[in-house]
Amino acid sequence: MKTYLHAIKIKWRNSAFVRTFNLHEEKAKGRSCFLASSILSSLASQLSGGIFYTGFLLSFGINIVNIGIITFVPTITRLLAMFSPLILERFRSRKILLTVLGILANIINILGITLLPNIILSESGRVIGFTLLVTLSSAISSIIDPGYAAWHTSFLPNDIRADYFTLSSGINSFLSQGIVLVLSLITDSFAGSPRQLEIITGFRYAALILAILHILVLAIPKEYPYERSSSKVRVSDIFTLPFQNKKFLWTVLLVGFYYLGSSLSNASINIFLLQDVGISYSQINLINAVYFMFFIFFGKMWKKFLKKHSWFKTFAFVMLMQGPTYLMYAFVTPENFTWLWFTVRLIQHVLGVAANTVLASMLYVNLPNKDQTNYISFYNITVHMSIFFSMMLGTFFLSGIGDNVINIFSFKMAGVPILLALTGISQIVTGILSWKFNNKLLPDDLLNS
Repeated sequence: MKTYLHAIKIKWRNSAFVRTFNLHEEKAKGRSCFLASSILSSLASQLSGGIFYTGFLLSFGINIVNIGIITFVPTITRLLAMFSPLILERFRSRKILLTVLGILANIINILGITLLPNIILSESGRVIGFTLLVTLSSAISSIIDPGYAAWHTSFLPNDIRADYFTLSSGINSFLSQGIVLVLSLITDSFAGSPRQLEIITGFRYAALILAILHILVLAIPKEYPYERSSSKVRVSDIFTLPFQNKKFLWTVLLVGFYYLGSSLSNASINIFLLQDVGISYSQINLINAVYFMFFIFFGKMWKKFLKKHSWFKTFAFVMLMQGPTYLMYAFVTPENFTWLWFTVRLIQHVLGVAANTVLASMLYVNLPNKDQTNYISFYNITVHMSIFFSMMLGTFFLSGIGDNVINIFSFKMAGVPILLALTGISQIVTGILSWKFNNKLLPDDLLNS
């Protein structure tokens, strides 16, 4: 028995989890902080965003088009990331600045939006107010996000990155989605009652506390020196340096193209599910909550697949498989969602284990060692502008099509399903591009190995 327990103990010490997260080695300690912070952040995001955020806005009479405006307009502030190096590169230590601004952004985004409907009573005034608050919060985040990424890059070397993102995503999903599922059941029990809005509002206050804790935990890891190739800080470096590193540039453009097609229905999908299909809060969060199980059953499989192939071939394979699921998603109706929607979401969970790991890693695949704040700012600007234009196009499309439908093979397809179908097509194209340019985008050390 002692031999058996000793063997288990040795296996545990040598496991990917202990190698990635522990409190003994400096960088592993930092990753442990990132894990705790991401759990707190996910809980805060789930309680103040996602399906509960949609329900909060719907409770105050905000329609699908205006929700789209509130969602996509603030992303234009991500252009402010071009000033991030200009501000942050002046500080040898950025920890205090990032922490203060991070807390401020969450107070504006969560507390401000929660209190605003009690101050402004007209729908148009609320739409403007919500948009301004989210825009201000997003503007602050656009400045500090590259700073956090440059700070934390040292903790995520290539040999640990896949394990980190796979494990953290699985643990994150298990804890946050499990708690949110229970809260969804409580919310659904008050459907049609004014108490439902009170409960959702209460979730937002809880989210504020969790968000502040998330920022404080994020400030614990050690801050390493930031390497620079020049003593002079120039805004233009954000746009000139990436063009001197073709592999990084084309990696960013590939990811940007992915988000351009995949964010079309970001602002409207939850409204479609709640209002048009008739799916409840608890059903939506139930399917999200089981996501962690797919990390347990498929995490090792995808890790082996990634090790055998490459970041880009894995991304290509997943996109070519995931695109058709969005085409299926477009045909979900109140009559068939009990089997079709659940089937589609479960397939997407299997593929999502790999997709989320690869997408989270793409920033680091060809990221140079020097001037990282500039490269990360360029990455963030490209990705968020892709999301901005995607959601803007999606919102304008829904505004234009209104209640009209398009007849496809005798199936009457409304606005959101059409956007889902376009997402499916774009992901298939993304997969083809990622496969085609794999050899050109692989880092030199992997290409020559």
